[in-house]
Amino acid sequence: MFIDRQFFFTRIRRLFNNRLDQAQVDGMGTILAQWEARLPNGDPRWLAYMFATTFHETARRMTPVREAYWLSEDWRRRNLAYYPYYGRGYVQLTHLENYKKAGQYVGANLAQFPDLALRLDYAAVIMFVGMEQGWFRRDSQGPHSLPRYFNRTVNNPLGARAIINGYEAGVAEAIAGYHAEFLASIRPARDVTLSFAAQLSGEHPPSQFGSESEAEAPDFAATPFSMDSAVPLYEEPGLSAIGADGAASMTMQSVTSIITSYVSRNAVEPEKLPELIVDVYNALKLADRAAPRDKEPDLAPVETPQERKPPRPAVAKAARRKQEE
Repeated sequence: MFIDRQFFFTRIRRLFNNRLDQAQVDGMGTILAQWEARLPNGDPRWLAYMFATTFHETARRMTPVREAYWLSEDWRRRNLAYYPYYGRGYVQLTHLENYKKAGQYVGANLAQFPDLALRLDYAAVIMFVGMEQGWFRRDSQGPHSLPRYFNRTVNNPLGARAIINGYEAGVAEAIAGYHAEFLASIRPARDVTLSFAAQLSGEHPPSQFGSESEAEAPDFAATPFSMDSAVPLYEEPGLSAIGADGAASMTMQSVTSIITSYVSRNAVEPEKLPELIVDVYNALKLADRAAPRDKEPDLAPVETPQERKPPRPAVAKAARRKQEE
């Protein structure tokens, strides 16, 4: 699902003493973008726990950091036996084997250039894959991973600390609390998840998108949207009642087809996609309203710009009327 950025950043500010700097916003924005790209239909508890882990591991900076970032590189060289493969990232990627494994996922030679693990996008991918697959720790029951602690029958944010560092009294409880705050700040972006059927009915016009009011937010389920197909992958109750002539279906297919064609030829940032969808939809509706109804099309020849005579200026017209008087 696409995440409602405005709601997320507005609500999560309370966890940062109501202050966020640009680096924190960029760091969290990268995580959100990676989530939408890699796990759009994933369990939001996973995303919330990755945010909570990042909040703790980076000391609220929300950007990739080095292990013991408050100390010097010389200190790390002298004191860390696994140097130069010490902890880096949103979560602390450590040891040569993990750097090699992570490099395969991000498409970079992290073994040769370990500092690349500090790149925002690489760090986000490493956290996602590492915590989902359980790279960092395991026991007799298998890897400690997000699916193990958050699934259909299990909701264990306290035990999930084992994914990174095992149970630490006080730390695990604190991270579970952060998890609750982040989870409450995650909701689908209504620009995308709001059905086109509701838009066509006028129930939720685009002008209401992005409202900060939690009370005004309808409880919409995530709506899958495919860029590989010109046909929407959702079905809304009562859709057929919107237009017996199939106008609603045609409008939805037109929007999807246009977006699909545009995205296939242009790079579009995930956060810009909702705005693009709304713009295309509005343009089609305006064109539809402007189209003539219930009459034969005008087949008169259309003048080309070369054939059309230039209009006379208003001043010249006034002078001509004065002369005629």
